[in-house]
Amino acid sequence: MKKNILLLAVLALSFGSCQRTIDRSKVVTNPIDLDYEFTKGDSQQTSADMNIDFNDPNVLNSIPEEYKEAVAQLMKVPGALQEMIDRMASPHNYREAADPVVTLYNDKYYLFVSKSDGYWSSDDMQHWHHIHSTKLPVDLYAPTSMVYNGELYWMTSDINQLWKTTNPEDGNAWELVTDKLTPYPDKPDMTGHDPDLFLDDDGRVYFYWGCSNVDNIMGIELDPKDNFKAVGQPVTLITHQQNVIGWERPSDKNDVEAPGYNEGPSMLKYNGKYYLQYASPGTEFDSYGDGLYISDSPLGPYKKADYLPISVKPGGWMTGAGHGDTFQDKYGNYWHVASTVIAQRHMFERRIGFFPVIFTEKGHMYTLTDFSDRPYELPKGKVDFVKQPVWTGWMELSIGKTVTASSQLKDKEAAKAADRTIKTWWSAETGNPEEWIQMDLGKVYPVEAVQVNFADEGFPIRTKGNPFVPYRYKVEGSLDGSAWTLLADKQNNEVTNPHTLLTLDAPTKARFIRVTNLGELPGKFSLFDLRVFGCDKGQKPAAVSEIQVSRTSDRRTATLSWEPVEGAQGYFVHWGTEPDELFSACEVLEPTVTLGLFSADVDYYFRVDSFNESGVTQGTPTGK
Repeated sequence: MKKNILLLAVLALSFGSCQRTIDRSKVVTNPIDLDYEFTKGDSQQTSADMNIDFNDPNVLNSIPEEYKEAVAQLMKVPGALQEMIDRMASPHNYREAADPVVTLYNDKYYLFVSKSDGYWSSDDMQHWHHIHSTKLPVDLYAPTSMVYNGELYWMTSDINQLWKTTNPEDGNAWELVTDKLTPYPDKPDMTGHDPDLFLDDDGRVYFYWGCSNVDNIMGIELDPKDNFKAVGQPVTLITHQQNVIGWERPSDKNDVEAPGYNEGPSMLKYNGKYYLQYASPGTEFDSYGDGLYISDSPLGPYKKADYLPISVKPGGWMTGAGHGDTFQDKYGNYWHVASTVIAQRHMFERRIGFFPVIFTEKGHMYTLTDFSDRPYELPKGKVDFVKQPVWTGWMELSIGKTVTASSQLKDKEAAKAADRTIKTWWSAETGNPEEWIQMDLGKVYPVEAVQVNFADEGFPIRTKGNPFVPYRYKVEGSLDGSAWTLLADKQNNEVTNPHTLLTLDAPTKARFIRVTNLGELPGKFSLFDLRVFGCDKGQKPAAVSEIQVSRTSDRRTATLSWEPVEGAQGYFVHWGTEPDELFSACEVLEPTVTLGLFSADVDYYFRVDSFNESGVTQGTPTGK
C-alpha cells in the first residue's frame, strides 16, 4: 500500500513543458482523430486474377477510349500498371478518408471528405461530430463546398448534382439545386472529376476540375442566377510539366519518368491574387502533396510558383499532405486540410491532417508540415505561425524502443509498433480482452501524451447491418514495469476513432507504457504505432554545419548528405527558393536523403536541423 502511494506521488511530479506553457485542453495531432469510416467491400481482384498480359499492346483495345492514353502512359513504366491494379485490390478491410474540404458556415466548421457516409461538424476544429446522410451521394469521391447567399452548397465527382442547405446539422436537410451542372456547355452529360466551387468577392462563381495523368486542370465560370450553367468555354489552367517539375513524377521518391496524376484543384484568393492549388503525383505515394499556380484573374493565365510543392510531407511517421483545401479558421488563421497516406491494404487507405499555412511578405504561400505528426496546440486567437508555432515542443520518446506484447502475428511483430512509420503495424493473435502491448522507453521520462493508433487487423468487410465496434482499452504507466498507474481509462469508450491522442493532465514520470484491450473485437487487437511524447532534460544534439548537395544533370533530383552529429536521433531537411524561406521539410533518421521533387528551372537553399528527445538544434543554411 505504501509502495503504491509513493508511486502515485512520484508519477504526479510535474515537469515544465519543453518550450512554453501549453493549454492541454487544446492539444491535438495528426492524423486528426475522426471516426473514420470502413469501406464497404471494393473489388478484391488482383492483376494475377485478371490474367492480363501487360506486355501485349492489344490489351489497350479492351480499355474505354477515355482511359486509353492514361493506361498507355502507365504501360511505358515496367510494372506500373500491374502495381496499380494490385494496390487497388482489397482483400482486407480498411478505413478511407481523403480529398477533404472545410467550410466555415454559421460559426461551425464542416468537413467533407470522400467515401464517409456523410460529413463532420465542429465548433473548434478539435471535436468532430459525424453527420450521417442518406440523401447526398456521399459515397463518391472528392467533394467540394461553398457558401453562397447565406446557403451552404455541396457537390462531388462523377455526378452533375449540386445541393444546398441552411441546416447542415441535419444530414438529410439538403435540397437538390440542379442535376445538370456540367463544365462543358456543349456536353451536357460530362462531369468534372475532382470539382472545386469558388465564390469570388464580386459574387461571381467559378468551377475548377481535373484528375488525370494526361488531361489538364481546367476552369470555367458558372452563372448562379441561371441554374449554375457554364459561361463561355472551359479554359486550360495547369498542364503537366513533369519534365521540369520533379515532384509531378510518380513514386514515393518522384523518380519514375512519367506524368503523375495532377488532380484536386482548390482555389484561394489572397491579397487580390488567385492561388490555384493542385495535387500530384498520386494519392498512394509518400510524396503526395499540393502545388501552386498564381494569377491576377480567376481564369488565368496562371504562372507556376517557383517554390512548389507548397504542401508536402515525404518523411516521418505519417507521410503525404495532398489533395487539400486551404481555409481560414474563426480567428483568421489559415489552415491546409489534406489527405495523408497509408496505402498498404489498398492504395486508397488514407487519413486526414491539418497543417498551418503562412504567407510571406512576398506573397509566397507555405504549408508547415515539419512537426505536424507530433502534438500541437490549436490557437485561441490570431497568431503568427512562424513566430508562434503551434507545435508543443514535445518530442517523440518512442522511436525504436523495446516493445513486448501478449502475442503477435508473423510479420506483425511488436517492434513494428515503434518503427516510426504508419505503414507497418503490430497485431495480437486475437481480439480478446487482456491482449496487451508494452513499451520500455529505456529510462524514466516526463511523459506528456500518448497516441494510440489502432490498425484494425482482421476486421471484416463492413456491410449493411455490420455496425462499428468501439475500441475499449486502458493505458498505464510504470517506473519499474511491476507497479502500474492508470493514465487513461477507455473501458466505456463508445467511438471507433483509431488515432486517439491522450494528453495527460500534467507531465508524468514513467519508463514503461502499457495498453491493454478491455473489449471483444471482431478482428485482432493491433496498433500501427504506440507513440509516446515528452521532453528529456538532457542535451540537445549538436548542429549540422555543413551539407553536401548534389543535383542530377536535369536538376529535378538532389542528394543531400552530412556528417552525423553528436546526440542526434534524426534530422529535418529544410529547403526553399529564398534563403529566409526554408519552410518545406522532410524528416529522416539517417544523415542522407535523396529527393526527386525539385523544379529543374529553380535554385534552392537548404538547412538541416538535428533533433533528439531533448529538442531540436537548427543547422547552418547552405547555398544553392
